[in-house]
Amino acid sequence: MVHRAGPLGRVPFTIKIDSQFGKSEDFFVFAETLAPHQTVPFHKHHNAEEILLFEDSGASVVVGNQAGKAGAHSLVFIPRDTWISATNNSASPIHVLAIFSRHGFETYMRAISARPGEPLQPLSQGELTRLRSLGHATYWDTSKGPYPPGVAHFE
Repeated sequence: MVHRAGPLGRVPFTIKIDSQFGKSEDFFVFAETLAPHQTVPFHKHHNAEEILLFEDSGASVVVGNQAGKAGAHSLVFIPRDTWISATNNSASPIHVLAIFSRHGFETYMRAISARPGEPLQPLSQGELTRLRSLGHATYWDTSKGPYPPGVAHFE
C-alpha cells in the first residue's frame, strides 16, 4: 500500500497483521521505510499502545516528555494518548515495524492508502481529520507551533 495523503504521502507500507491478514483479534502490525530526513509527525493513538521496532540506526524519537536516538534493533514503547514523532536523521533508509495492541489505526491506514500503481487521489484536510478520528488518532496541528505542549524538544 502507499500513503496517498498526509505528511507521509507517497510512502509505501505493508500491513503485516490485522483482522484481514492473520485474523488477529487484537493486534495490528505494519512495516514501512523512512527515507533519509523523513519525519513521522507528532500524533497520538487514543485506543492502543504502540511499539516501534527500528531495524536500522539513525532515528531521533520523541515520546511524550522524553527524546532520544534509536539504534539498530531498538524497541520504543508508546503509551496510549502519548505524543510520538520520529525522524530519520541518517543518510540511509530506516525500516520500521509498528505494533499496536488493539485494532483501530488500520482503518485509517487503509482509508488513506492506494495499492501500488493506483492513482493517489488527494484528500481534503477535513476528510483526513475525519479518517484519523475513525482510526483513533490525533495529529498535531503545526499551525499552533512545532511541538505539542509538554513534549521533549530536539535542538
